[in-house]
Amino acid sequence: MNVTLGKLDIGIVIGYLLLMIVIGFIANKKTKSSEDYYIAGKKLGTFSIAAMWMASWIGGASIIGTSANAYDLGISGGWYVSILALGTFLFGITFTKLIKRIGEKLKSFTYPDFIEARYDKKTKTVVAAGALLSNIGFTASQFVAMAAIMHTMTGWELSLCFLITAVVCTLYTAVGGLFAVTYTTWIQFGLIIVGVILLGVPLSAKAIGGFSQLSTLPAEWFDIGRYGWGTIIALGVSSIFSFYTGMDSYTRCFAAKNEKVARNGALWASLVVLFIAGASTFIGMAAKVALPSLSGGGNSAFIAMAMNYFPIGIQGIVIVGILSAIMSTAVVCILMGAANVTIDIYKGGFKPDAKEKTVMRMSMVVSLIIGAIGYVLATALPNIIDLLLIAFTILAGSMFFPTILGVFWKKGNSKAAFTSIIVSLAVIVVWIICSTANVGGIFNIDALWPGLIVSLTTFVSISLISKSTSIDIEKANKFIDK
Repeated sequence: MNVTLGKLDIGIVIGYLLLMIVIGFIANKKTKSSEDYYIAGKKLGTFSIAAMWMASWIGGASIIGTSANAYDLGISGGWYVSILALGTFLFGITFTKLIKRIGEKLKSFTYPDFIEARYDKKTKTVVAAGALLSNIGFTASQFVAMAAIMHTMTGWELSLCFLITAVVCTLYTAVGGLFAVTYTTWIQFGLIIVGVILLGVPLSAKAIGGFSQLSTLPAEWFDIGRYGWGTIIALGVSSIFSFYTGMDSYTRCFAAKNEKVARNGALWASLVVLFIAGASTFIGMAAKVALPSLSGGGNSAFIAMAMNYFPIGIQGIVIVGILSAIMSTAVVCILMGAANVTIDIYKGGFKPDAKEKTVMRMSMVVSLIIGAIGYVLATALPNIIDLLLIAFTILAGSMFFPTILGVFWKKGNSKAAFTSIIVSLAVIVVWIICSTANVGGIFNIDALWPGLIVSLTTFVSISLISKSTSIDIEKANKFIDK
C-alpha cells in the first residue's frame, strides 16, 4: 500500500499549482479597475457564477470533513454539505435577483456597501470588521487543510507545505483578482467533479467490492439523525443564515451580468453541491468498510482511500480535485477580505475620493497581507476550524435579521441595525465564553439561538419605538421599491 504519492502524481500536483499562478498573471492583463478586480466587471455568465458559488462553499471541511463524518457516523455525516446545497438553492430563489437589482441601482461592490446603502457608515464599519476577521480566519483554515494534505501525500516538510500553499493561493489572487479566481475556478470546478464524483465514487465502490457492500456496516450507520437533531438543526439554521450575511454571496450577485444569471448560477450550483454531498458521504462510508480501523479516524478516510486503492496517475488527479476545492475557497476569502479593507474601510470611510490606480495597487498589497496573516495563523493555530464555527455563529446570529428585514421592511432604521448587531454580538460572545467554561444551565444551549432572539427583538423594538430620521426614510424608499 502506498504511503506517499509517486513521481507522476507529485508531478500532476506541482503542474496544477504552477498553472494557477500562470493564470493569475494572464488575468492581470484584463483587470483595469477595482470593479474588474472585485466583481469581474459584472460580466460573468451562468457557468462562471455556478462555479464561483461552489468555490465559496466546497472546501476542505466540505469534502474531507464530510467523508470523515460519514466514516465515523454513517449517512448522517452528509448533513453539512446537503445543508449547503439547500442554502444555495434558497438564496438563489429568494435573494439573488433582488440583490443584483439593488446592487445595480446603488452601485454596490460588497455586502458592507449594501448595508451602508440601507443604513449608515457606522453599521457598515461593524459589518466590514466582522467580515474581515471571518475571511482571514477562513483563509487560514483552508491553508491548514491544504498543507496537511500535501504533507500526507508527498512526505514534504509541513512547514514547506504551508509556505507553498500560502504563496500559490495568495499570489494568483493578488495579481489577477476575481478574473483570476473565475478562470481558475472553471478548472477547479471540473477537477472537483472528476476527482470526487466521476473517479472517487466508482473507485471506492470497486475497492469494497461494489455499492452493495455498504450493507455490511452496522444499522446505526444508516440512521440519518445519528449526528444529533439538535446539532443538525443548529447547523442548518446557522449555515443557511450565513448565506444571507456572507460577503461572497453578494459578490456572486454583483458579478453576474444580469438578474437571471445571478439566480440560475446559484440554482445550478446547488444541484452540483448536492451530488458532492452524496459522493463524499459514500467515500467515507466505503472507507469504513475497506479500512475499519484507521489510526487517524475519519479525518484520514478520503485520503486513505485514494492512497491505498486508486491507481497511480489517478491518485494525483483525485488529490488535485481536493486541493482545488480547498484553494477555490481560500482565494475567495482572500479577495473578499481585501475588499473589506480597500473598498469598505479605506475608500468607503477614510478616502472616498481615492484614485482608481491607488485602490488597485492597495487591493493587490492587501491581498498579499491577508494571505501572509492567514499563513501565520495557520502555522500558529492548526485547530482554527473550531474558531471558525464560532465566527459563523457570530455573523449569522448578529447580522441576519438587520439584513433581511432591511430589505423587506421600511420601518427598520440605522439606529436599530447598529444597536441590534452590537447587543447580539455581546450576547453571543458571553454565551460562548460561559459555554466553553462549562457554566452549564441555559448556556448549554447553542449560542446561535439567544443571538438570533436578541437580534430580532432589539431590531424590531428600536425600529418601532425610535423615530426614523429623514435620511433613514430616504434610504428605505430608495432601497425598497414602492
